[in-house]
Amino acid sequence: MASLASKPKDFEEEIQKAREYYMYGDYSKGITFYKLAIDKLRRYCQTLFDGAEKKRGTECLAELERELQLTIEHERMINEVHENLLGKFIGGGGGGGRPVSSDVYNELNDGESFYNAVIDERPTRDLGFNNNRNPPYGATPFQTPAARFQEARRDVRSTNNNIKSRKATLNLPDNKQKQHDNKRVNNQQNSGEKKYQPTNAEKDLVEGLERDIVQKDPNVRWSDVAGCIAAKKLLQEAVVLPLYMPDFFRGIRRPWKGILLFGPPGTGKTMLAKAVATECKTTFFNVAAANLTSKYHGEGEKLVRLLFELAKFYAPSTVFIDEIDSLCSSRGQTNEHEASRRAKSELLIQMDGVSGALGNDDPSKMVMVLGATNHPWDLDDAMRRRLEKRIYIPLPDLETRKQLLEINLKEVPLDTDVNLNLIAEKLEGYSGSDITSVCRDAAMMQMRRITENLSMIEIQNIAQNLKEQLQLPTKMEDFTNAISKISSSVSKEMLEKYDKWMKDFGSV
Repeated sequence: MASLASKPKDFEEEIQKAREYYMYGDYSKGITFYKLAIDKLRRYCQTLFDGAEKKRGTECLAELERELQLTIEHERMINEVHENLLGKFIGGGGGGGRPVSSDVYNELNDGESFYNAVIDERPTRDLGFNNNRNPPYGATPFQTPAARFQEARRDVRSTNNNIKSRKATLNLPDNKQKQHDNKRVNNQQNSGEKKYQPTNAEKDLVEGLERDIVQKDPNVRWSDVAGCIAAKKLLQEAVVLPLYMPDFFRGIRRPWKGILLFGPPGTGKTMLAKAVATECKTTFFNVAAANLTSKYHGEGEKLVRLLFELAKFYAPSTVFIDEIDSLCSSRGQTNEHEASRRAKSELLIQMDGVSGALGNDDPSKMVMVLGATNHPWDLDDAMRRRLEKRIYIPLPDLETRKQLLEINLKEVPLDTDVNLNLIAEKLEGYSGSDITSVCRDAAMMQMRRITENLSMIEIQNIAQNLKEQLQLPTKMEDFTNAISKISSSVSKEMLEKYDKWMKDFGSV
């Protein structure tokens, strides 16, 4: 279970209430809130790893504890004055003094006014020296309770200033910041933008998910992805067409709720997912295993639930889980942690259970789960079943390799002897990322030739004069040298393994 003091703002309310009760003279309640704030701040400091921040938190904790001691001292003073003065003057006993007037009696719990009124009503006492000269050497001057109260209040005000400065270093929100946040929320509401409103207990988790996961416009087009014709058609059928023909995609024709893209690394699986979100104008949730794990007990499955609640709120949306095998590997293994198993179960329930992501037939509220992996054989059986379409993204063919060369070299000047068809033939067995590396290395050859025998100081001095020389076209020889230095990152054994899994479990 997450700590109550997971954020500094969680205990700022207790600090504010403690000070308010102190200023109103209700010291017992103030002490209660001070102790609660100190306990939360102490637990928060235990979670800090940065040395400087932990030191600031410790100093702030010491200031709060000093403020608590002052409040306890003031409460003791109040009780002491009540016992001594009420017994002496109201009851008429001890010393034969006059009773306190009714006005004073009504102000017994009114803080400073009580002390001042009682001092006015008290009989004078001879302390052995008059007020017109200094007390004798070694004597302690008489200090009235009101003076003691004023002195203690000045101490607390000084402490408040110190706490306020510590609060600023720990990013504790003040009233102005709260007003700014409220104004920002009101502006969002007036602008018509949808904003998910979580409960107070889940606010921090939702803010973290929205900050790390939600991408409104990945800005990747279909034209940026070379090849993958079959995958593009299926993704358009699963995401685009249901938005254009909602009446058709109902019942048994409902859109696919899950699609798996698998294949060798660097073949464009992540690019395809981003192109889906850009072309279809859906909210894109880019999820990694780290976004849905937590060190606190039970928080992993809560993050999964909140993720799908956000996806349904911002629907139509696409939940893309990269390297899905790391999050949904086979259950029941001997080294599997209990928290990991519960998170997997919650993910399966959200995808296909009673409270699943696609519990209705309205395509405008569609939430599609798109997974990508290099190890499809590690997926859990239940997750494989929920990913209804399983598409193999193979290595690029000749035509696709030529398209990749054109996309990567569109801003690079090429010499007339460069033959992209010949280069594409030489790149057989290379993945898309391998081809990008070859193009980048070839484009760097001209710079390497110019700066080969120059020192860094000489390069710095003639950097302005090198601009025109660096824009010289890349030659065919540069591509040949780059291909000789960069090998394919995919082995034949791996390709055979993908082909076998596609025959056993593929679904196009």
